[in-house]
Amino acid sequence: MQELSREAAEKLVTSIGIPPRPAVVLAVMDEKSKDEPNLKVIADAISRDVGVAAALLKTVNSPLFGLRCPVSSIPQAVNLLGLRQVSTLVTSLAMKTSLSTQGIERFWDQSARIAMLSAWLAGRLGMDRDSAHLFGLFRDAGIPLLMRRFKDYKDTLRLANQDTERAFTDVEDECHGMNHAVVGAIVARNWCLPEGLREAILRHHDTGLFDGQADSTARILVALGHLAGQIECRTLHQQDDREWHRFRESVLTWLMLGEDDVPDLVQEAGSLLLESGM
Repeated sequence: MQELSREAAEKLVTSIGIPPRPAVVLAVMDEKSKDEPNLKVIADAISRDVGVAAALLKTVNSPLFGLRCPVSSIPQAVNLLGLRQVSTLVTSLAMKTSLSTQGIERFWDQSARIAMLSAWLAGRLGMDRDSAHLFGLFRDAGIPLLMRRFKDYKDTLRLANQDTERAFTDVEDECHGMNHAVVGAIVARNWCLPEGLREAILRHHDTGLFDGQADSTARILVALGHLAGQIECRTLHQQDDREWHRFRESVLTWLMLGEDDVPDLVQEAGSLLLESGM
C-alpha cells in the first residue's frame, strides 16, 4: 500500500472537511467520563437528536439484539443496553448522520450489514461485540468524504472493485493520491476513538497488518470485518468477497477457525442477515 506523508494526508483531508463530533456524542462521552454517570442525562441527550434517536431504536430492535419485546423509548433502550453499549452505538450512528451524502444509500446499507455481521461474529466467538460494530460502521467512513472531494471518485470505486489483485486502497492512491482508509482513520482520531480501532480502519486493506507488531485489537477487528464481508457476499451474491482470497488465511488464524467452520458461519449468519431484511 502506497505510503502517504503525514503532512500530505492532513492537508488533503483538511480540504475535504472532516465533520466534528456531533453534540450528542460529546454529551454522551462527557457524562460517561463522570464517576457516577446519569443514564437519564444520556437518554435526554440522545432524545434531542431525532436522527440518532430513531436510528438507535431501529438498531436495538434489529435481529442482532434478539429482543423478545421491542423497545419503544430511548430511556428504555439506554437502561436495557447499558452505558458502554449505548455510547458505542450513538457514536457509530452519529457518524452516519454526519457523513451522509445524497445518492449513497446502498453504501450505508452495506456498512450497516457489515457492522451487524461483525458484531454477531464477535459475540459468537467470544470477542468484543461493541468494538466490532463500531469498526463495521467506521471502516469505510472515508468513502463518502472522498465522494464529496472528487467528482470522479465513483469511477475509482468501480475500478477498485474490479481489480481483484491489488489492494482497494492502492487503486485509490493511484487515482487520487489518497485513500478512504487514511481519511477514515483521521476521522476516527478526530472523534477520539480508541487507538486499536483507528489502526484497524487505517489498515483494513493491508495484508501486512497480520505480520510484525500490529495491535492485536486491530488484527481481530479487521479479521472480523473480512469474514463479515465474505458472509455478506456469499449470502447476497453467491460469490466470494473481492479480497477474501488475500485475507482468508490470516482471518482464519486470528479468529481461530478452520476452513470447515466458514460455510457453517455463512449459513448461520446469512440467515440472520436475511431475517433482518437489510
